Amino acid sequence: MTATRTDWRELIAQVPREPFIPETIWVDIDGARSQSGFTALSKHDHLQRWRELVAANEPVITQVDEGRTTVGDTGWSPSSSCSKPSVVADMLDALDLHPGHSVLEIGTGTGWNAALLTRQVGPRGQVVSIEVDPVIAEGARAALTATGYSPLVITGDGAQGWPEAAPYDRVVSTAAVRDTVPHPWLRQTRPDGLIVTPWGTDYCNGVMLTLQVTTEGSATGRFHGDLAFMRLRAHHRRFYEPDLTQLQHAQVTTTDVHGWDFYRMINSDQAGFTIGLQVPRATLTVELNKFGEDHHILELDDATTQSWARLDAHLTSPDPLVVHQLGPRRLWDEAVAAYDWWYDHDKPDPTRFGMTITTDTQTVWLDNPGTVVRDALNLTV
Repeated sequence: MTATRTDWRELIAQVPREPFIPETIWVDIDGARSQSGFTALSKHDHLQRWRELVAANEPVITQVDEGRTTVGDTGWSPSSSCSKPSVVADMLDALDLHPGHSVLEIGTGTGWNAALLTRQVGPRGQVVSIEVDPVIAEGARAALTATGYSPLVITGDGAQGWPEAAPYDRVVSTAAVRDTVPHPWLRQTRPDGLIVTPWGTDYCNGVMLTLQVTTEGSATGRFHGDLAFMRLRAHHRRFYEPDLTQLQHAQVTTTDVHGWDFYRMINSDQAGFTIGLQVPRATLTVELNKFGEDHHILELDDATTQSWARLDAHLTSPDPLVVHQLGPRRLWDEAVAAYDWWYDHDKPDPTRFGMTITTDTQTVWLDNPGTVVRDALNLTV
């Protein structure tokens, strides 16, 4: 693989992203994502601010709530964006594109990344890009045509790939997968080809996974980087929230976790990645400073078993932290056990983990394929 490291400024200089950004974008209300929601910002009404956001090394949210929320209302969940340019640069480096390559992109979005791919593979190459949302796909086609790029943009389910143009030299996803990589991507990549995708668990949203396909349907690779992407719609997290009657039956205990242990447990480049591997189907929600500085709330839930846990993390209090748990799984206890495992194994970061995929299994290992940490065969996607 190439050792080149692309500067994101070079990408914007080569292919400006402004022509690909719609006139209406969405910005955090009060800068507090997930708590206050998102509001629409119009290029027509706020041109300078719009241009500042588009020029910055930050993602630009172009759709919320899968298009159900319209201008004037508050949006709650980003569902499409133009990715952070520095992250795009890192993914393109990992993809190791060459002129003449055939590339499948999962998640067209604004079309900016498809334009970059088209530029890099040149006139002898081919780019196929799949977008699940028809409105977003049409907007991308218009922007690509207006800027002189001509990848094939398909409206469809990216998890299924696009076999009509397979095999591909490269597959890149701009949407994260949860737990497993869709097998159609592997079947549609030629041997020695590469797949680059954000990968995460219900607990930990994401790192980058680079896989080299070995034979049809099989691949091996490693995790690297720390990045959060919106998920394939079929891989969205599922949430379980108990009602007040159920909460009355929760088991109340205390925990020894305190101080920096709390932050290590929620940080993906520290223990968070490992906990996500070892505590499957546990969706993590954290509200930092919910009740004041250093007074946080952490919740874990598993919709499959209707298990739930809540930690009242008042980190500056001398009192033990209180935990509520209910359901057949004791999710907080599982998370603490996984944290202890991480600590006992020399606190591995995501770069020490890798994945091996066959037609029947997807296993995650530590340091070498012989040390399996998670077998994804029986996980529900």
